[in-house]
Amino acid sequence: MNIVNRFFLAVVMAPGPLYSRWGIEVNKMRSILTTKLTMDDRRPNTMQATRQRRGNKDAISNATLGTMLVSGLMGLAFLMAFSLTGDYVVQLTFFFGMFITMLCMSLVSDFTSVLIDVRDTQIILPKPVNDITFIAARLLHIFVHVCKMVIPLSLPAFVYITAQTGIVAALAFGVMVFLATLFSIFLINAVYIFILQITTPERFKNVISYIQIAFAIGIYAAYQVLPRMFDRLGGTGIDLTQYDWLVAMPPYWFACAFNTLVTFKTDNLLQLISAVLAVLMPVLSIYLVVKYLAPAFNQKLAMISGSGSATSGTQAAQTVRQTGGGFADRISQVLTGNRMEQAGFMMAWRLMARSRDFKLLVYPSIGYFLVLFVMMVFRGTNSLKAQEDGLMTFFPVLIAYFGGIISISALSQVSYSNQYNAAWVYYVSPLTRPGEIVSGALKAVMVQFYALVALFALAVGLWLGGTDMFPNVLLGLFNQLLIIYIYAVFNFKKLPFSQPMNMNQRGGQLIKTLMMVFASLIIGSVHYLFIKAPAAIGVALLLSATATWLLMRRIRNIDWEEMEFAE
Repeated sequence: MNIVNRFFLAVVMAPGPLYSRWGIEVNKMRSILTTKLTMDDRRPNTMQATRQRRGNKDAISNATLGTMLVSGLMGLAFLMAFSLTGDYVVQLTFFFGMFITMLCMSLVSDFTSVLIDVRDTQIILPKPVNDITFIAARLLHIFVHVCKMVIPLSLPAFVYITAQTGIVAALAFGVMVFLATLFSIFLINAVYIFILQITTPERFKNVISYIQIAFAIGIYAAYQVLPRMFDRLGGTGIDLTQYDWLVAMPPYWFACAFNTLVTFKTDNLLQLISAVLAVLMPVLSIYLVVKYLAPAFNQKLAMISGSGSATSGTQAAQTVRQTGGGFADRISQVLTGNRMEQAGFMMAWRLMARSRDFKLLVYPSIGYFLVLFVMMVFRGTNSLKAQEDGLMTFFPVLIAYFGGIISISALSQVSYSNQYNAAWVYYVSPLTRPGEIVSGALKAVMVQFYALVALFALAVGLWLGGTDMFPNVLLGLFNQLLIIYIYAVFNFKKLPFSQPMNMNQRGGQLIKTLMMVFASLIIGSVHYLFIKAPAAIGVALLLSATATWLLMRRIRNIDWEEMEFAE
């Protein structure tokens, strides 16, 4: 257990005599909290889970320090709100807007594993631990987890306000942070109940996984967008008094309450109402959580822990029946050459669609690409020079090249799984050429992660340049396919989802992916030099298509001696 968790453990265990008066078994509660905090330190947060990891899975990952470091960096970024011209209300409305959003996203993504931990009822309750000790340990664990996110997020602003205004204003800010945290907890409970009402407990974790992916993408998007937004707003005067609808926005409540506590005045009646709501709503929300939402959530939590294997098997059977003859089957029949290749296509297709681990590793990279793509679009449309140089004409070809990054990212992960022991099915099958399975899986990756990019690039090319642009876009697509197949020939000699997630061999995966991205950049730059030479484009298209076809045959003919297996 690291120093941070030891500090929080000492803080929450300080009132030991008081706990004893309440009937809490202090030593047992300390043991429970120590175990839980140690487990927290070994559980990777969302940002760590979306990156490639290597090494021994039993090693301590120091996830607590990583989470607090990320939260602290975001807290420093929130100081941009104080660069806005205006009074406390303007600055703190933006600050609390970012604070509440970030806190809620963090709670949903990284707090779910703590809040929805049904193992407590199976491990702790059968032991000689009384109910009040069990409940107190759970509440204190939740309190520590929330503090480890709230303190780093708010500490930079607290220090700034102390230096600029004084300790009294800083204490008022601390009160507002506390109330905003209570309100955020209410929002998260409401979100959990809402999700559990509209979906089944079995699908609840899938929904949370998508929220985790959105959280990772949101962090990257905020890193790209927020500095530019505050640069634009910093030199302009902002008057919030003219927007009456802000009384319905919680960040505005806490900003008005802070302004009232510090200046002892309000600009209008709406600000006074907002200040009252900042105190009233968190108190009311906590009452609703304790009285209504928490019992309803506990009932749903019992449904999650009680969902047996029979139900899961029934749902799995229904899923197989529903997806047995759909789009993927028809595509596989068109793109594959035999039954073995089709089997590899369908297996990879379905596992990519169902594996939460695969989605957490790959989908954020798709989001990063989309954010980067949108930023490039805005920069390109705002630059007249880019239009004059013909870069906008090359734009659909650029889509074709950069879109391949998504496929390479997916391809680098499609061989790995936490359930890699299920790969025994490959080895007991009468399979003479495993390359057919590998080829089918590679085609499934291309269809899932590159087909839409290719169609979009072709559509944009026809829109911007007409039929004259078609050969250039087609060459860009074939060049990117060639790069992907070159990557596959050297790095994809593994059966799909047959390798453990923590293999040390994955250490160089990021470097290999960056090399492919660099190759795309070089080939794309050469392509741009010959974009207005139809003859050269035609020859290059023929050579690229031929080389891609030869590599496809090479992958299909991979035998068992060339394959790489799990240790």
